[in-house]
Amino acid sequence: MTIASFSLLCLYLATGSYVCSFVLFIFKKRYATELCFICGILFHTISQVSRGWFIGIFTPIAMVEGIFFLPWCLAFLMLGVRLSQKDKNLIYPVLIPVLFFLIVALIYPKGVFPPSPQGQTVFSSLFFFFEVLAHACFIMGAWYALSYLRGNDDTRFFHSFIIWGFIFYSIAQVTGAIWCYLGWGSLFNWSQRHLQSAAIWCFYAAYVHLRYLPSWDIKRKAAYSLAGFALVLFFIYLGHLREVNMPRLGG
Repeated sequence: MTIASFSLLCLYLATGSYVCSFVLFIFKKRYATELCFICGILFHTISQVSRGWFIGIFTPIAMVEGIFFLPWCLAFLMLGVRLSQKDKNLIYPVLIPVLFFLIVALIYPKGVFPPSPQGQTVFSSLFFFFEVLAHACFIMGAWYALSYLRGNDDTRFFHSFIIWGFIFYSIAQVTGAIWCYLGWGSLFNWSQRHLQSAAIWCFYAAYVHLRYLPSWDIKRKAAYSLAGFALVLFFIYLGHLREVNMPRLGG
């Protein structure tokens, strides 16, 4: 079995484990739900790590490619909620967005991009790591913001996800600027990709400053978070659609 096929097998096993966990949650099988979820996290992590060896040499940037790294980040954040919240009804419904993004990854080309001179720096991997983790925080924040707007006052903590997402996204902009300077000789390019990143950062920078408006209550922040989800989702998949026909190695 090749590394590529092993990685893909683990990804399918992770998906199956998450599906079983969600079904068992519906039937209120508490311990079986948690066991399947933990198995899913383990398989998912093994799949992501093995992507680094997809082409026979270790390429860390392959482990943090957005289309595959995003569902893992969502599952990781879900695990964090599991450790901090006792109400299972706040935890396992998050498997819905996890599975959505995971299924998208399963139908996407599985290979990795050929190594390039511009990508041979730790800052490229750091950029994608923090950017995708920030996207996951924004998505989780929007998920719980929707729950709050539907009347669940226990999900007011959606605000924390948005703030952490903004912090991670700001770190991504710094590491991305360093990578851009090392790879292309400038800190910023007037390209579609860079302008999209700037738009998302400005959108959530505005969110951070909403607290200075006395009339802007938590319900308006929740609605703003949902608008942010639409913006992030549009830019994420706009980028992936541009990359879908690009040459890849390993599948």
